Amino acid sequence: MAKIHVSRSGIHAGFSSPLSVSRPELLDEDGTSDRRFRQLIYDLSVAGNQLGLARKLLAAQLGVTPPRYNILMVVAQYQGRQGVSVSEVARHLHVSTAHITNQVKFLEKKKWLVTAPNPEDGRSRLMRIDPSQESRLTGLAKHLHRVNDDLFGGLNRRDFQSLSRLLTQLVEDFEQALNRLATGPAKKRRPKSSP
Repeated sequence: MAKIHVSRSGIHAGFSSPLSVSRPELLDEDGTSDRRFRQLIYDLSVAGNQLGLARKLLAAQLGVTPPRYNILMVVAQYQGRQGVSVSEVARHLHVSTAHITNQVKFLEKKKWLVTAPNPEDGRSRLMRIDPSQESRLTGLAKHLHRVNDDLFGGLNRRDFQSLSRLLTQLVEDFEQALNRLATGPAKKRRPKSSP
């Protein structure tokens, strides 16, 4: 709905941004505004940037880039006794296996990772943290505890579980939306002409 503004030259209708969503669940209670939704987008953007900065600072303590830091954290978490595959790391980080493979080559060269043939699949390799680097990751843990405790300090257990579930769903929704956005706006189909 356009708002009326008074200026020196007289009365004119001021610009009012159109709604950015159409789903009723995402509109404000009055059904005519999307202010809360827009604030959520702004807050998600800021939170994502702040989390990214925290990851960048943690990665710098290990002398690696944030993407390589993420790979190291996933490998350390899931390697178990045998190691973890490229495809599993890619799945956790929502990236392509080609991206992980390129980063792993660097991390292996820098003695962060060791790889070995996968006994269950001769086409793939399993990754583990190089034993010479385990103490560096253990040393980072106390700092990591403090950072994560501060980042999520306002959440109780129920909040955390809800946020975790919602973000898992949002990641899936975001991936679908980005795929749609990348292919461009949907073209309207022309009605078939009658013979």
